[in-house]
Amino acid sequence: MKQNANASVWLPRAIAVILAALMTLFFAITINNMMTLGAETDRTKNGPYPVSVAAGRVETLLVQCRTLADRPLFTRTDSAINDIERSYAVADADLREKLSFMATAHESDPEAARKLEQGYESLDVAQREYVALCRNADVTDEEIEAYVDGIIDPAVEELLRIDAGILDESTESVEQLYGIVKERGRQTVGWAVVLMAGVTVSLAVYLTLMYRNRMREDRLKADLQEALALAQSASAAKSQFLSNMSHDIRTPMNAIVGLTAIAKTHLHEPDRIAACLDRIQSSSRHLLSLINDVLDMGKIESGKIVLNEDRFSFPEFVNGVIAIVQPQARAKNLSLDITVGTIQQETVIGDSMRMNQALINLVSNALKYTPDGGSVRLSLSEGPSRRPGCRDYRFVVQDTGLGMSPEFIERLFDPFEREESDMTERIEGTGLGMAITKNVVDMMSGSIEVESALGKGSTFTMTVPLAPIDEEEDFSLAGLESARVLLVDDDRDVVEGTLLILDELGLCGDAASSGLDAVPLVARAHREGRDYRFIIVDWVMPGIDGIETIRRIRSEVGDSTPIVLLTAYDWHEIEDDARAAGVSAFVSKPLFKSRLHRVLKHFSHPDDPAEDACEPAEAHVEGRVLLVEDNQLNLEIASELIRRIGAEVHQASDGQKAVDAMANAPEGYYDLVFMDVQMPVMGGIEATRAIREQEREVGRKPVPIVAMTANAFNEDRERALAAGMNGFMTKPIDTAKLRRILEEYLTNPL
Repeated sequence: MKQNANASVWLPRAIAVILAALMTLFFAITINNMMTLGAETDRTKNGPYPVSVAAGRVETLLVQCRTLADRPLFTRTDSAINDIERSYAVADADLREKLSFMATAHESDPEAARKLEQGYESLDVAQREYVALCRNADVTDEEIEAYVDGIIDPAVEELLRIDAGILDESTESVEQLYGIVKERGRQTVGWAVVLMAGVTVSLAVYLTLMYRNRMREDRLKADLQEALALAQSASAAKSQFLSNMSHDIRTPMNAIVGLTAIAKTHLHEPDRIAACLDRIQSSSRHLLSLINDVLDMGKIESGKIVLNEDRFSFPEFVNGVIAIVQPQARAKNLSLDITVGTIQQETVIGDSMRMNQALINLVSNALKYTPDGGSVRLSLSEGPSRRPGCRDYRFVVQDTGLGMSPEFIERLFDPFEREESDMTERIEGTGLGMAITKNVVDMMSGSIEVESALGKGSTFTMTVPLAPIDEEEDFSLAGLESARVLLVDDDRDVVEGTLLILDELGLCGDAASSGLDAVPLVARAHREGRDYRFIIVDWVMPGIDGIETIRRIRSEVGDSTPIVLLTAYDWHEIEDDARAAGVSAFVSKPLFKSRLHRVLKHFSHPDDPAEDACEPAEAHVEGRVLLVEDNQLNLEIASELIRRIGAEVHQASDGQKAVDAMANAPEGYYDLVFMDVQMPVMGGIEATRAIREQEREVGRKPVPIVAMTANAFNEDRERALAAGMNGFMTKPIDTAKLRRILEEYLTNPL
């Protein structure tokens, strides 16, 4: 209110000041324009204008002189010659007057005026000689004509040229005066319009000021009410967020604290302690995922997330996602089906880590909100993209879960939003997963769509453009051209996709939708002497499962036909039964072209023994590791985990001690260094640079250095790699990733 009152006072004053300034400026501009016009007019009046008039008169007289010179060519009488002489005398007086004026008044080019005056003196002499020649009876008409053409006319033409230049220049000066008059007049009128507009505006402002003051009070009241509502809404959102975070963080923390207490009271019961530790580990991972979600959302909102452009295998990426979500599906007794459509380009460039995060969010949510016994399907396909040089990779996640209301779908991708109902209140989550997924997909120039209905499940469709890498991979199967292959699977999408792959590999594919259909089909083909070269059987099917189907097929056709067991689950738990039933090899879903090719390639020659195409032989880890960590508890944990995998561990509590240890150790003493980043005395980045510099100075072979840090952001990874590190892993330590790194650098085949 006080500001509005002040505005009603200073606004008229400000307008008055502006009007006064405009009027003063208009007066100054008008005076200046008038003075400029007067000066230009005087200059033109005293110079260019009379010069242009004189030049025009000179032009007329010179043309007259040229015409007079031609008259004797027609009549050479004394009377005509006397008339010419008199005309020359009259023109001479006028010309000399005009030329003399131009020589003094043409200031812009006085040299041209002097040349014109001097040139006329020569012309006057020539004209006198010309008259004398005309009076001389001994001079022929031809000689007179030659004199005119050779002397008189060229002299006149030269003078006319100089005079034309003076005339043009003078005329241009006069025209400039017209331009200045026009411009200054327009300027004066323009400022007059501005002044009148200012007056009009000031009057309008003055007339409406009282009305606006009254309306301002009403608007201020409305603004205050709106601000109060926004503040209350923000406070409620903050309270809701704190409430959600308090609940979601305290839930796993309560489990960790409680289970730790229970384990301490049952120290002599290994099974009970093991069960507690498993649940503590699960709660810890859940707590870590909550923290990661909050940090990721903060990074997204501040615009600090940068996408990586790395080369990766699309099948391996999908396998990694499935490996993570499968335990969740099995824990709830859910059917997790994965189908692959047309995937031609299996090696691509993109941010696999962020894609992994987005896809896991979608599949995990589907599993989380699908009741026990339900099903979740992940469908993959590839198609053309509007983005040059890319292909669109499409992920469709369908579930038979709780579904969502239309009202909630509208705010599904807002941070901290969750569907509140009796069925969802016990499901943990921060409400950040979908917001993070949407932002990540948008950053990748992709799209995400959702269809859902309460009680009928949901369908999420995520499309991401990726740049494929064209690699000439050899998909030939020597000796298997047009071989017959039988696929036994009850999933129509899997059947269609696999038959398409078999066709691309040059094989003839048949299909059976169950084991009960497959057994008589194989038996009939065997009796007719048209045995199938390969048989691929799904593990989980209605009626009889894949193992029983294989057992019955073996009883019909014997052991000569390779049979591959296809499964979306961990096949190790059924390996013994499957081998006993007659399985030749295992292959995991989803079934990509490259994967099926590798499996079938083992059977390219009938005499070759069938090989297990699923997993590499186990590796033995041995070597010496330098573990650099300043936190004693973390040091103990990491040392124990590394020793359990098989490596010898030496310790350093800061970066400087690590640099000294590397400098004092003989070459090849350490096989691998795990380096923390944030440490006292010297951090991991500085220590790595120092170690690399030492190695260059003495010519040592670089020792692999892998970051082991709680700094989990992409820029942290880039700084570590730029400093000379070979790898990067985050805390808490993932034992599976730790084993992979140790196997990569410290593996010796058994």
